[in-house]
Amino acid sequence: MIANVHSIETFSSVDGPGIRYVLFLQGCNMACKFCHNIDATFKTKNKMMTVDEVVEDYLKYQAFYKNGGITVSGGEPLLQKEFILELFKKLKALGVHTAIQTSGSVYRDITIFDEIIALTDLFIIDLKGVNNYEAYKLARAKINNTFKLFDKLNSLNKQFLISYVLLPEVNDSDEIAQDLAKILKQYDSNNFQFKVLGYHKLGVEKWKRLGLKYELEDVREATKEDIRIFLDKIRKYSKRDSKEIKFSINKGEELRTV
Repeated sequence: MIANVHSIETFSSVDGPGIRYVLFLQGCNMACKFCHNIDATFKTKNKMMTVDEVVEDYLKYQAFYKNGGITVSGGEPLLQKEFILELFKKLKALGVHTAIQTSGSVYRDITIFDEIIALTDLFIIDLKGVNNYEAYKLARAKINNTFKLFDKLNSLNKQFLISYVLLPEVNDSDEIAQDLAKILKQYDSNNFQFKVLGYHKLGVEKWKRLGLKYELEDVREATKEDIRIFLDKIRKYSKRDSKEIKFSINKGEELRTV
């Protein structure tokens, strides 16, 4: 089994628990206006690697990953689901912690995804909006299947982290916060965490080098205060008697509802 690989990061501390080996696969089904890794989204051939080559490369650095593991990201990694399945079979046989970073938008309720879910310790799912309309404005894609993946993982008591990129004055309104609270309240707080990521412009130069128009030039970068205000809105709408939502801003910092 061969994968189309964009790049590899061998010492990441932000793509799952511990220090991790991150395999970025080439190609994406979305067109996010705020994408900071735009060159990974094109459906072009890049570096081709077999499952055995990835495992061998991972094992060269294994000493670094005592409390970590491997994360497959992209682009949209689940476009290459057959490769991920074979890779994770070999990694789990070696006792490696596995994670997938995905939008979830290509998920389907079919056998191969059931097999991948069983082999995955953590899903990091990028929520592009609170509904199809909001997601399409920023990512030009619908997200029905993202919610289906949330439902599936929650029903199996699998661990997942929902991440949401906050763009000031774009997707942080009271109405959106209320919709997010309704979404999060559906799931068992023991199964998931919710993380808000501040919009930044670190990837703008990639767009310019590729001759692509960057449509969000006039949107300012999000501050930590923007994130706190937004989380407070969600807290206000998410209070309930018996459960609480686990919030996280940065690695190691967790905020809970009261």
